[in-house]
Amino acid sequence: MKNLCIFLLLFTTILSFGQSKSELLPNGTFPPVEETIKPMTDEKFIDGTNLWIGEFSRGEYDITELTANSLTIDAFRDNAFLYTNRGESFPHKVKYQLKIVKTGNKYSASFKVTEIHTKKTILESTMADYFTSEGKLKEGFEEVKPSMDRSVNIILGSFYRYISNYRG
Repeated sequence: MKNLCIFLLLFTTILSFGQSKSELLPNGTFPPVEETIKPMTDEKFIDGTNLWIGEFSRGEYDITELTANSLTIDAFRDNAFLYTNRGESFPHKVKYQLKIVKTGNKYSASFKVTEIHTKKTILESTMADYFTSEGKLKEGFEEVKPSMDRSVNIILGSFYRYISNYRG
């Protein structure tokens, strides 16, 4: 049993090093991530990406700017981030844009939040609006960054795992 635990710890540690993390910056953007993948044709990569987003977003997505080695995906993420005010949590859905470009055995993924939704409306705010001009989270919104970072890394991690294991 002890050996199994050690093996699982090492395995998850190795997996976590195989994937870059993205982090919300005070200007409301996320730096692009670049990953190395196994050799595959551009066509196979695009096919795998199409299959992934169809499964991941449950069919609610649009693909634009499709080329031989890149595409842009617009999709939604429920409960992408939240904040708590007076003991009540306020989860927000976001519409995001994910631009993925394959070059050789690497791809880069650029993530951008294009809309923020409450349960009933689209907000006029952006991710940058939750930060002060000094780059710190505004009072009462301390949970926005960690919860949004978690959501973005779930999306990027899901894509990385899917495309890394895609056989096509």
